[in-house]
Amino acid sequence: MKSIQESLPEPIRNQQLSTQSISIEVQIQRYNEEEGYLKGKDCRTCKNKGYIMILDEGYKALKPCECQRQRQNKVNVQQSGMQKMIQDYTFETFEGKTMWQRIIKESAQAFVSDKAYWFFIGGQVGAGKTHICTAIVNELLKQGKQALYMLWREEVVKLKSFVADGKEYMKVIEPFKTKEVLYIDDLFKTERGSSPSATDITIAFEILNARYQDKDLITIISSEKVIKELMVIDEAIASRIFEKTKGYCTQLNQNQHMNIRMREREKYE
Repeated sequence: MKSIQESLPEPIRNQQLSTQSISIEVQIQRYNEEEGYLKGKDCRTCKNKGYIMILDEGYKALKPCECQRQRQNKVNVQQSGMQKMIQDYTFETFEGKTMWQRIIKESAQAFVSDKAYWFFIGGQVGAGKTHICTAIVNELLKQGKQALYMLWREEVVKLKSFVADGKEYMKVIEPFKTKEVLYIDDLFKTERGSSPSATDITIAFEILNARYQDKDLITIISSEKVIKELMVIDEAIASRIFEKTKGYCTQLNQNQHMNIRMREREKYE
């Protein structure tokens, strides 16, 4: 049985189809000209709606605007806790005057381009470890990934304060275990150079082991300690870091000539 549309004479049927097509095109044009309400970026492509309407095989369809990724990236930066750091700590601003600096930079850039998952740099104080790790996170944020910054000495104190309340503890530690990208800055750094406590080690193992088991999570770690020193603290943690970082494990011997902060200070003395 033919439909009513199919029963119409061909000239009339073609005229109705043409009218319908024009109507859809008008609707698309009107939608694309309307102003939206998204904040943070003034996009003239989608008029701050986040989407562009297109004609797809005779039907109206919404296509995400490129500004969606840029807006999400801005949110990701704000949520990472690194908003101020990433403005200054980039690959472009990392010094590459010496061979060891160039090796650090090349390793970090290769980590990003190879889409690897674990990166470790440990050793000499003031050698730019935080800078290079932040530059890595900066690039990952540009790719639209969600990141979280963990300054070890501060965050572990907060986590320990919740240990007695199991339910609350699980809630506050969960983001460190599951965030797409986690940067742990100064792992096992303690006040006055004392040894990490048993609770410190337990928390570190819980976070790193959870990420060790999830192959899709990216983990970036800086520390004043090299792998050998981490082995003394906890073999299970150190061996996991060493295994996962593979070609992206950089260890800097103690050498004050590599302390960039001290070199900057000497300019003014």
